[in-house]
Amino acid sequence: MTDSNQFAQDNPVQQAEQRQVSIALPATRPLVTYALLAVLIVVFLIQLGLAQTYYPDDPVLNWGVLDFYSVLHGEYYRLFTALFLHAGTLHLGFNAYALWVFGRTIERFFGHVRFALLYFLGGLCASLTSFAFSRGASLGASGAIMAIFGAEMIFLYQNRRLFGQERTNRQLGALGLNALIIFGIGIYSNLAPGGIGGMSIDNWGHLGGFGAGLALAWLIAPRFEVRPVPVPGVEPGGYHLVDTNPLSRTWIVPTVFVALLVVVFVTALKIFSV
Repeated sequence: MTDSNQFAQDNPVQQAEQRQVSIALPATRPLVTYALLAVLIVVFLIQLGLAQTYYPDDPVLNWGVLDFYSVLHGEYYRLFTALFLHAGTLHLGFNAYALWVFGRTIERFFGHVRFALLYFLGGLCASLTSFAFSRGASLGASGAIMAIFGAEMIFLYQNRRLFGQERTNRQLGALGLNALIIFGIGIYSNLAPGGIGGMSIDNWGHLGGFGAGLALAWLIAPRFEVRPVPVPGVEPGGYHLVDTNPLSRTWIVPTVFVALLVVVFVTALKIFSV
């Protein structure tokens, strides 16, 4: 999906004739992805400079790591700040690579605004899920990246006619296998004595981000159709892609999603404060 600029689609104008047309896919420059990568790297360099990186020896707790009891006592900002902190070079490296691969692909098709909504709402959902179901300190951008990962799967499925059923099945299979590996490693890190390198992976955060990405993308992802371009004297004069599910029609979805996150968070606070 990331390397192809053309796809095959039946001619929507000819009555019975089956034709293939080649049309360039959207190519929005992934500026938000680049900005996020820059922020993550700069924050980590600051962590390095202040010797606040290698968790759990330097748990960067005061920096905004997601900590259950701190959040419970009013430090709600940690649900957001934890998305920018990392526990070491390898932690940052894996997340930065995943964001580079999946972020550029999804932002190219979704555009800047929809991509940013997926990333940050998915990240907040990951933090909220982690807060609700785990008690250890948690940090990293992986929850938000899992939302992008899930969004790519939905985007492929909803636009399978454009990319071709066989190609879509192949890519969905590869993405599904990657998801199973990620969650499998996470489970192992929680069951193995000492975890992986002294750390355990926050599977709840990954699951929350992944689920948010699936749900949001199902409702706000672009759904492309091939439409003829009318030219006087020529029928049709060419073809272009039209997004039949623009954000201008689906803006209520992220609004409702935010409201639901707030309701769930407030409810969780009341339950855990008892």
